[in-house]
Amino acid sequence: MFTRRDLFHILPARAAACLGCTGAALCGAQITSQTPPAGFGEKADMTWQQVFDFSYKGYAGVMKKLAAQIGHEEFLEMLQRASSEAAAERLTALLPPAAPRDLGTFEQGMKGNSMYRYALVYDIVEESASAFEIRVSQCLWAKTWRAQHAADIGYAVICHPDFAASAAFNAKLRMTRTKTLMQGHDCCNHRWVLEI
Repeated sequence: MFTRRDLFHILPARAAACLGCTGAALCGAQITSQTPPAGFGEKADMTWQQVFDFSYKGYAGVMKKLAAQIGHEEFLEMLQRASSEAAAERLTALLPPAAPRDLGTFEQGMKGNSMYRYALVYDIVEESASAFEIRVSQCLWAKTWRAQHAADIGYAVICHPDFAASAAFNAKLRMTRTKTLMQGHDCCNHRWVLEI
């Protein structure tokens, strides 16, 4: 049985991708080959769907087992807190200290994120000096987690931290969202307003 302390020492949020590796038994095995293996910088011949399946399918299985051991609701609360803290810390570390924290910079970051370009299909509903709103009609995260019957865990790890990331970007940036694909709705309706 895991305690909360054990969980956060052995399995930080989103860092367990290798646990889901279908070849996990080979991770420590000696592999001999006539040709040298590709370096870590080499491009993988995978689609984005394959990348997400590789990254999250096994991870979802481990998370479901931990939820069963810890207690499902308590585990989801722990994941939401840990994922939110990690998202805020990651965003803060990525932003240069002198970077403007205005809505325009936030929008450019969203639009320029290559992961979002390949993992989401969305329309911009509003783009003004005071608000930025998008409607996501397809999401590879939601598709992948829902296929594993782990949408509640996917929401805790992927969707819930959006609120903390917004606040970490700018304490006056308020995100509202009433629907997510992860939770089975027809879209995700993200809206950010910079309070003055």
